[in-house]
Amino acid sequence: MYDSIIILGGSFKDNGELMPWVTKRLNEALKYQTKYYIVTSRSTYHKNPILDERKIPIDECTLMSNYLISKGISSNQILKEAWSLDTIGNAYGTLVFHCISLNLLNNLIITSDFHMPRSRNIFKVVYNLIPDKKFILKFKKKKSNLKISEKEKNSLINWKKNALTFKTIKDLHNFIFFEHDAYK
Repeated sequence: MYDSIIILGGSFKDNGELMPWVTKRLNEALKYQTKYYIVTSRSTYHKNPILDERKIPIDECTLMSNYLISKGISSNQILKEAWSLDTIGNAYGTLVFHCISLNLLNNLIITSDFHMPRSRNIFKVVYNLIPDKKFILKFKKKKSNLKISEKEKNSLINWKKNALTFKTIKDLHNFIFFEHDAYK
């Protein structure tokens, strides 16, 4: 049994429906036993959020949570990481908000094949910045019809270059909040 299964967000349609590759990730998560499902992402900084009838943004992780609940998962077993706008934020947010606080050491991260190389690298770097915790990270990729885009490849190259400067969680914090375009 995992302490948590972290399901990465992957955007949504303008009508608030999850993208097919995101529902594949969620369905994959349902195959495993875990203490908690952690659903990620407030939104993305590449597009406007969807709004409810009161014009209040709906977080992507709420859409994901609702999907899991519709499949029979108790809301008490779902943790939201409702802060991040990208994969770096997903890793930092799940670590700081949930995995450290609840001592969730054995984690499965689920994303799509086109997103896995960058996600795996980001999560390994971020979680290894906490030297006094021995996190076990396993990864599961879901097949999609999408190829790894040039943007995705370039993002991985840029991440690896930046990650060389991270020796502590404070270094990553400073990068996110003072240099990263989504958060500064």
